[in-house]
Amino acid sequence: MKRMRTTALIGSALLVALGSTAPLQSKSRSFEVDFDKCFAREENGDPYKFTFAGPASGDVSGTVEASVLNDIIPDVQPNQTYLAADYVVTGQRLSFTARVGGRVNDRTGLAELQGYVSVGPAWLVGAAVVDEFQNYTRADGIPCSKGTLYITPVRWKPSHNDRHH
Repeated sequence: MKRMRTTALIGSALLVALGSTAPLQSKSRSFEVDFDKCFAREENGDPYKFTFAGPASGDVSGTVEASVLNDIIPDVQPNQTYLAADYVVTGQRLSFTARVGGRVNDRTGLAELQGYVSVGPAWLVGAAVVDEFQNYTRADGIPCSKGTLYITPVRWKPSHNDRHH
């Protein structure tokens, strides 16, 4: 009788364990968020300089706000400006914040920033983020950026040093 209870307990534990990893595995696939954001407001400079906002689409539909951090560095190389931003993506089924930083080509308006998801569901925190966009000016003179966030969740794999002996 004791052996049957132990076998049943182990079987139940395996079902729970296997069942609980399936949602994480399905959520660990890469996805994209397209955006077209325009100047929304000046910030007080602590820690943000200004915010661009607009619609988000693709794998996450909703809105995006990109608040540019105050530490903009012009001419890090000829015709390149360094900037960092926090993207707050608010979707119908998924919301998260990503911190990115990188360079904007001042001549072409093209940019590639890299970073990570800093706030969101546990399965997404720490995911790699690549932000590619093109700056442009709308007909009414408002500065805008159109591009894509590429999010790649990282699956944790214990190293030999992480295992307890």
